[in-house]
Amino acid sequence: MKTHDSLNRSSHLREILALGIPAMLALASQPLLSIGDTAMIGRLGVEPLAARAIGAALSGGIYWIFAFLTFGTTTLIGHHFGADDAKACGETYLHALYLALIGGAAMAVSGFFLAEELYRWMGADKAVVDQGKGYFRIYIAGAPFTLILLASVGFFRGIQNTKTPMLIAFLANGLHLLLDYGLIYGNLGLPGLGLRGAAIAAWIAQLTGASVSLVVFFTSRRTAAYRAVGWRISMAKLRPLFRIGGDLALRTGALRLSLIFATATAARMSAAILSAYEIAFQLFMLCSDVIDGLAVAGQALAAKHLGAHRNETAFRMGRTLIVCGAAAGLAFGALFILAAPSIIRFFTKSPEVIAAIGGGLFLLVALMQPLNGIVFVIDGLLIGARDTRFLMWAMLAGGFGVFVPISWLSLNYSWGLAGILIGLSALMLWRCATNVFRFTGGKWSAGTL
Repeated sequence: MKTHDSLNRSSHLREILALGIPAMLALASQPLLSIGDTAMIGRLGVEPLAARAIGAALSGGIYWIFAFLTFGTTTLIGHHFGADDAKACGETYLHALYLALIGGAAMAVSGFFLAEELYRWMGADKAVVDQGKGYFRIYIAGAPFTLILLASVGFFRGIQNTKTPMLIAFLANGLHLLLDYGLIYGNLGLPGLGLRGAAIAAWIAQLTGASVSLVVFFTSRRTAAYRAVGWRISMAKLRPLFRIGGDLALRTGALRLSLIFATATAARMSAAILSAYEIAFQLFMLCSDVIDGLAVAGQALAAKHLGAHRNETAFRMGRTLIVCGAAAGLAFGALFILAAPSIIRFFTKSPEVIAAIGGGLFLLVALMQPLNGIVFVIDGLLIGARDTRFLMWAMLAGGFGVFVPISWLSLNYSWGLAGILIGLSALMLWRCATNVFRFTGGKWSAGTL
């Protein structure tokens, strides 16, 4: 006969996988879109590809500021969902949509007028600026639609529905690739517009994703209870989104700046070391992107259970989540070890780069993955618990107090790539230690806004 604890673990595992697998698939569709989009634009020549790369960097840097529209909305709506307060769920979504429209419109207008200056600021030459400014103006015009989609994904995750965002992601990203093929090259009976065709394809895909999200919300029987709200914007209901958004923006900013510093450090060592670091970083991101699906499940479930005042249930679910994250990281680590030569040769055939990343350093990357898996899933859990202030301070301390100094020492004392990867490992060890300490201490379940 199964014990009570084993039944609980089985139940939590089913909950985690039911939400986590669709989230994983949705997240996995994004890098596939980027690869396809880059490949098709790359065939147009060097300048269009460079213009696309700068546009992606600019838009990506802007969009991470608004990531709270997904994470904050998921957390707040998840708490209201757990408390069985459908009206509060709908009101939170309404306020997230309001911020998406205002923020997206500001981005679109600013991008239109500042496109040329932004490309010059990024160091683009005249040929890239000439092609890039038109591309970016069209692409960024879809910002309101992208932010609406971010808010909508947060709403659906908050009400424990990750299948709808998955299907919308498949639809929007699939349409984007299809229109890329038609509008870049003039296939499928569409005009061949080159780089601008790629921007139009992105704009249409963004519009489609936002429109389908809103249609589902306003027409589905399952969302009827959430539509019974007063359509009035209140600063009191915007404040929690701003609070979570500020914490997460600083947290993510600290991580991004730390990684940029490490990249710049590797670039100052040699091209071979920079290339080897890029391989390690891409493997790191692959693990992150996939395991983030489990983090999404942890965020949504933690918010639901805490909103229903089931703190002990949230804690037991968190333990199961940590095991899932460690197991997923272990699977990635084992894959990296078993397929190391093939993975390295997939990225490069350069003897210098292979020598820089091979052997013990690649083994270090593989051994990091179980640790990374634990970090990613506890991050999701703590965000769902509204413990974002703790995550912000922990990341600021780890990024600027651990990773950046070790990267700097690596350059100045000729530690090479080994020093940078040791710094990255130390950052993840710091994040794991602080996250586990926070989780086991129980203060995360008392997170307030």
